[in-house]
This record gives sequence, C-alpha cells and structure tokens, in this order.
Amino acid sequence: MSGCTNAGHFDWVDEPIPRPREVAAPIPEPKSVKDPTPASPSDSAGSCGRGTGRDATGQCKTLQHRELEFVQQIQIPGGTFVRGDIPTEYDASAARVRPDTHWSGNPPRHDRVEAFWIDLHEVTRRAYGACVQAGECTPAECPEGVAMPALPPAAEENVMPDLPQTCVSHAQATTYCHRLGFRLPSEAEWEYAARGVDARIYPWGNELGDELRVMLMPVGGPVDLGYFGLRGFGTSGREWVADAFTLDAGLASFLERPFRRADGPLRKVAASHSGSHVVKWARTGARAPDSKPDPLLGFRCAADLGPKDEALEVPTAAAFVPLVVGDELQIFGGVAEAVDHAEAQVFCRVLRVSWLGQVLDDWRLPSADDVQAIEIWFRGPGPFWVADGAIHQSGGGRAPGEPWQMEAADPTEPLAARCVRGGAVESTKGL
Repeated sequence: MSGCTNAGHFDWVDEPIPRPREVAAPIPEPKSVKDPTPASPSDSAGSCGRGTGRDATGQCKTLQHRELEFVQQIQIPGGTFVRGDIPTEYDASAARVRPDTHWSGNPPRHDRVEAFWIDLHEVTRRAYGACVQAGECTPAECPEGVAMPALPPAAEENVMPDLPQTCVSHAQATTYCHRLGFRLPSEAEWEYAARGVDARIYPWGNELGDELRVMLMPVGGPVDLGYFGLRGFGTSGREWVADAFTLDAGLASFLERPFRRADGPLRKVAASHSGSHVVKWARTGARAPDSKPDPLLGFRCAADLGPKDEALEVPTAAAFVPLVVGDELQIFGGVAEAVDHAEAQVFCRVLRVSWLGQVLDDWRLPSADDVQAIEIWFRGPGPFWVADGAIHQSGGGRAPGEPWQMEAADPTEPLAARCVRGGAVESTKGL
C-alpha cells in the first residue's frame, strides 16, 4: 500500500504498557469530553472541529460523554458517511476451489445513521468478569484446545483485566450489553464511529502503520484512534456487531430483486452462514461471518439517545463516492462474487442505480473489448464473466496496464461479475 513503511513498525513492542485510568462512578447526566483532535465550537457560519456537532440551530457544540462503571461512552453525532469498502484487487480465482464471498460490503456508498452513544473502547475482562460474578453473564470460554490470549511475558499482570474480553459468543455479548440497558452497535454505527465522514480506509487514516497490531492490547495502551477519537477499532481483536450476516448486503439496495438461484454456486455457503453475525476490524468496510467464540473476537456496547440527550449532526459533509464511472461506457462500482454465468447475467439485468437524479438500468455483462476500454476502472485480476465467456488479467493484476485475455471457463463455474451500460453520464460529481 502506498505510504506503508516497516521503519519502526514494531517499536511499540518495547514500550511499557500503561495501566488504564480508573473511571468515576456513573453520573446521571453527561458532561463534555475533549476530542483528541481540536474542537472548534463557533457560530453556524464557522467551521466545527471533529470533536463537535451542530445542534438544531446550526451552532457548534462539543460532543458529550458519560462515565459508566468500567468505560466512558461517547455521543456520536448523526450524519451521512461512506459505508463499505473495496479490496486492493479482485482476485476471484479462489472461488473456483471454494465458492465464498469476501467483499460483501462492496460497493462504497453513502449511508446515514442517527446520533447514538457508543463505548470508548472494547468491553474489558474486568467489566465482563463483574457481570459473571453478578450471575448475569456466563463465563467466556475459548474453543477446545485454544487458550485465552495473554500479554507478552514482560507485561505486568495487573493490566490483564484491562484486555478486551474475547472468547464470547454473539449471544453472550448481546446479553452483557442488554444487562446495562444497552445493545451491540449496528454495522453501520460501528463503521461510522470508526471512520467518520472522510472515507478513510482504516479507523486512524489511510496508511497501514503501527496502529495495526494482531494481538490483544490493554484498552489504555498505545491503541489506534478513530475519526471521533474512539479507541481500538483496529487494535487487538475483532468486534461483534448486531447485524446478521447477509450475502451481498452491500449490493442489496441496488437490486430490483435477488439474482442468486437456490441451487447456484453458493448454495452450501448460504446454508453455513445461517445464524451468523457480522464481525468488524481494522479495514472498516470488511465483513466476516462468525458464530463461534474466538480468542481475538470481542465487542463494545452502544445505546440510543435518551429523552434528555440533545441530538447533534456531524458538521462535515461525507466524502465523494463514485458509484458509476465512465462516459460513453459506464461501469457500476459493485462486484458480484462466486456467480455462474447465468447468475452474472441476471445480476446485471436487475441492477437499478440511482445516480445524479436518474435511475440507471440497462446494465449488461461487458464484452472483452469493453473490459479493455475501461481497464483503468475494472480492477483485476479476476477472472470475471463477460458476455461471451470469461476474462482474466495476465500477470495476476499486480501492475497497472497488464493485459486482459480470454480464458476457458465452464458456465457453471463460480467467477466474479461486473456490469456496464452504454450512454453518457456525467461522472465528476458525487452522490
């Protein structure tokens, strides 16, 4: 990834791990919280900082927090943001061996969430243990033969209770939050709280750096900070959210009707996903089904605003997101995974994309010549279905300009599909 460097990447290992500060007892009303980035309360004509939101009159107000027994909760302002993600490449070759979906959150698109409360960091072992001792939660249990993650040998044992609580099922996480009168955040809320409105790739920004650590870290340690100053969206474990896992969830709002057949390539996968829920981590658009406790899977809680809470709006407009690109020949930003040729054709036929005040239909599979004409946007290496067969990018799609070439494919194989349409649409404006 551009800008990625290994210099100092593991320097944090030698840093002492600070113990999280103690929090005060719950207070009945929220008070102001300082955002890690400077807040700029001003009049309605001024510019609000990231630590603020606008009230109903347009005035900038500092975001609120409330102290709970084991964590602070931050009030996130309502707003529109860019939800979803695209991979650095579309390598669909693995689906031929094991049909599955990996980019269910695509394409990036605008979504809206209303103001809500969310935990500053993940639920800790200390907090979850108190629930177990009260007899209101069941003990966390890792899968057989898997130990609960521990700190490095040099770490102090007194920070162990401040590691995120992992090895809990979705039901256990839900029970813990409900006990406090809260809930798990939705997938949209989690992404918005992590990435804010500027379409950043990771919670902390667009560079892959020291923030990404594939191990559990105490919640008060050197963790990453998201757009609103919340901690740990990319450090330590993954996190449960409330949403059940749904195939093609990112594509659903653009479809007139479903395009997969019950006996299609994903019939076995769809059955295995039954009862699964979404987990989130680091690259904020990622989706993954997981219905079992995991040593690197934790959670945090969220809550709706109360009757005395003032709903604020995020002061910054959402970043540009191009759902359709191209001029005479346009391409839709979404990709259907693990579809046979017939499903790929149906996928294009049922696409209905609202764009610049129009509803665009008449989508189709591209020809090989179409792919060559718009290769700058097509993103390989594939293979992708085209109207008259399949096509892939030679060389694995790792370098710009690598040629596309036809290949032999059985019509029942699970490949990827992208859709194009003719006509001219101005493609220099956002949603």
